[in-house]
Amino acid sequence: YFEELQLSKKQVNKLQGLARSKQLDGSQWAWTAAISCVLAASVYLGFFAGINYSAISKEMAYNHNSQMQMEVLSSSINGVQKHLNRLDFKLIESQFLDQEKWELMGGRYCSIDGRIAAQLKVKNRQSLQVHTFYQAKLPEAWLNITKQKELEVDGVKVKVWQEKGLLIGLAI
Repeated sequence: YFEELQLSKKQVNKLQGLARSKQLDGSQWAWTAAISCVLAASVYLGFFAGINYSAISKEMAYNHNSQMQMEVLSSSINGVQKHLNRLDFKLIESQFLDQEKWELMGGRYCSIDGRIAAQLKVKNRQSLQVHTFYQAKLPEAWLNITKQKELEVDGVKVKVWQEKGLLIGLAI
């Protein structure tokens, strides 16, 4: 009776062949694990990584406190842009800096988070105090970040935000 219920040799060989074809060898497991790790890291960075406001604010405060000379003296954003021609983005007039309240004095190159940036000097027309205004191309991964952050670093109040695809900062 049990002999009738057994698989034939042909059926056993076919099942073993199917089982072998579905098994992953060691290198396939390694590739699968590596791809899974890369995918997990990408998802993590996409959802949880963002602007390191603290590090960027420290860099802006340091540049502000260094009081470096402007390479270009101009009251026009276009005049500054013309001379800072190595920038890979177009300078903007921020909607948060009303031209009636703020006067552009000039600009220079600097770097923010390892990227080329513009460091502009602006004067508050009411208080006559000079502040530093930064613009840098925003990494694509950060484009959806709209949160404005304000930190105090080394006695400097630094406001950081995103506007028109640029990372913007104001050191007061």
